[in-house]
Amino acid sequence: MDIVSWLVEKGEITYIDLIEPLREGTAEVLLASEAGVLIRINKNTLCCALFDERALPDFATLMVESDDALCVHEGPLVEYLKVQGLPYHLGCVQAVYTGKQRFPLSPHITIQMLGFEDLDVVLAHYKHADRAYITDRIASGCMRKAVVDGRLAAFIGRHAEGTIGMLEVLPAWRRRHIGEELEKAYINLLLDQGRIPYCHVDTANTASLALQEKLGMSWGKDRIHWFN
Repeated sequence: MDIVSWLVEKGEITYIDLIEPLREGTAEVLLASEAGVLIRINKNTLCCALFDERALPDFATLMVESDDALCVHEGPLVEYLKVQGLPYHLGCVQAVYTGKQRFPLSPHITIQMLGFEDLDVVLAHYKHADRAYITDRIASGCMRKAVVDGRLAAFIGRHAEGTIGMLEVLPAWRRRHIGEELEKAYINLLLDQGRIPYCHVDTANTASLALQEKLGMSWGKDRIHWFN
């Protein structure tokens, strides 16, 4: 079974969070059949789409016993994991950049790699991850920052499972379209690497939802649920 081709046929935009890690070689397949797909990404995230409820016990057993972060597509498995008492984090929609053209960027903003010298600034403004996680992301080389007038104005990165995220504009620089420019630059970076850019957007984050719409992102059909 060619899992990637099969998932593409089912819906590349909807299942890009399974497809891209497999293409990139950062995921291992734990279960895969017409009943569903479960992968482990970078040894710390399980991502799953269940298509046949009869296979739920096989998928649920591996997920309930795991300490990894869990990314689960909409379906009966989501409610089952909630009933089992797994900590529910948030519900997201998946936004995917399907274009091939790079964005033109403003000459007034410099995009640079974010380094360990910026760690304390990131931790002071980004509250959704701990020091160890941000340190790992910086070490991976995936973090970028927007510099305006020689000062760090915003930062962005790629989560361990492959989604664009951690976009934060420092308060003094908001409402200047810097976040938009930085995400455009990051999409360009991923396009240059041969990747398909995508992100998971909290359904309550109206500003981010509007930004993805403005950037021309396409939306997956499933809601994505995060546990642990």
